[in-house]
Amino acid sequence: MTNAVVGMVTCASRTEARKVARTIVTKKLAACVNVVGGLESHYWWQGKLETARECLLLIKTTRRLATAVERAVKAAHSYAVPEIIFLPILAGERKYLKWLRSSVSKIAAAILVLACVGTARAGQVDDLINQLGSTNDEDRAEAADGLTHLGGERVVKEFRDLLNSPSPERREIAVVGLLQVSDADEDVERVHARLKDDDSTVRWSAVVALQNSRRTEAIPWLEDVAKNDKTDSVREAAAQALGKLRSGIRWVPTLDEAEKKSKQLKNPVLAYFYLRDSDYCQKLEDGVLADKSVVAAAEEFVCVRIDAVKDADEAHKLDVRGAPTILFLDGEGNEMSRIAGLVDKDQLLSKLSEAKRSKLTFREARRLAMQNPADVQANWKVAETYLEEGNEELAEPHLRNVIEHDGDNQYGYTDKAMFALGFALGKRGEYSQAAYSFEKLLERWPDYKDKDKALYCLGLSQLAIGQKDKGRARLEQLVKEFPNSSTASSAQAALDKLNKKEGKDETSH
Repeated sequence: MTNAVVGMVTCASRTEARKVARTIVTKKLAACVNVVGGLESHYWWQGKLETARECLLLIKTTRRLATAVERAVKAAHSYAVPEIIFLPILAGERKYLKWLRSSVSKIAAAILVLACVGTARAGQVDDLINQLGSTNDEDRAEAADGLTHLGGERVVKEFRDLLNSPSPERREIAVVGLLQVSDADEDVERVHARLKDDDSTVRWSAVVALQNSRRTEAIPWLEDVAKNDKTDSVREAAAQALGKLRSGIRWVPTLDEAEKKSKQLKNPVLAYFYLRDSDYCQKLEDGVLADKSVVAAAEEFVCVRIDAVKDADEAHKLDVRGAPTILFLDGEGNEMSRIAGLVDKDQLLSKLSEAKRSKLTFREARRLAMQNPADVQANWKVAETYLEEGNEELAEPHLRNVIEHDGDNQYGYTDKAMFALGFALGKRGEYSQAAYSFEKLLERWPDYKDKDKALYCLGLSQLAIGQKDKGRARLEQLVKEFPNSSTASSAQAALDKLNKKEGKDETSH
């Protein structure tokens, strides 16, 4: 027997059937719901024999979700006593059942997130622990998955006990599950010990669990496995895990540890709240958070990865209401800024730079910039301060340092530095160099956020050095692309003046 079930629900009309089906699927309580029309039902109701035309819903889900499906049907159904029954699926096509189980395992995670894990009944844990003793691989896998999502001390103890089981299948389950429900150093050490397990599958699972834990203390352990394990697949898994741990953000295990380390190093905290099995969080981690430029920028922060469900108290304390959410905290734990939801690389790099710069005084930045021209953040801080004071000449060398040492604009300052440099050069009459700076800016970043201003300055600089055709083309481009901007009216006035002057010149000839 499998863990899959078919729920059967009759509805008064196809419209109602579709409504109930949509409710179930939208709430992600089933992998699939079929609507079967043309049913003729005969039944007793309140002492009378009744006949009705109905539709039947066939709901493909699992036993764990049956109660949640029942509640959803009752809330959406018009009958006072709707028919809701579940039949076990004894067997089926292997790939289809695998798809059904994997679909609803993600669904179960979402449901458990919405309900507070801490209020899970002891009976649920008991049932799942009993299910771990099943001879069916699918039953055991689903029970282990359910326990990791429930969490709690009872589940942690169960996984710890299973690590010492004579059954390699049970040890494998424990290795996979333990670090999903516990961040304790002692449990990391317990999984570490299983890198020497007699069973290669258990060793392979321990490697993957340590990789997913993102604990950098596992690097030397995995190095040993990659060199010396007697099984090819285990060595390959260790090599892959090493690559991910070495190239990724270095996370500390708890917020308390992050705050202590922040005070010691005088670096701000990056606190990333995530949900297990969230597609959005997985997308962020595999994409933006794995980007080399983000990883490099994050080295100047103390980074902590926090399960928003397991550490719900931390999430509540910091008013985190969804995931993914990234908070930037100072050494005292005060919030400087946050990003809720998905974010692209440029936005995150900008936030990282902003958070780091906010802790850097002008005096410190000037000292660092003088010591190291390649310190992009310090040079930008100094340049920005001078520009705000109107001291373009003092800002210029620092602007050039930013441009030279961050050609890829990883920190999000280089494009702004090129614009500021061009403006400063133009202000003191060095129009040829100013034009060159604006040309390079627009060539490298054609979608620069202040493109209209860059086009205007470039056009005027080109006109000033006698490049009338180029200057005219840039001003006309500005008017065409940004007709409603304030610079467009200035550009049009410059074009009118140019046309008038050229008309006079032609008349005089």
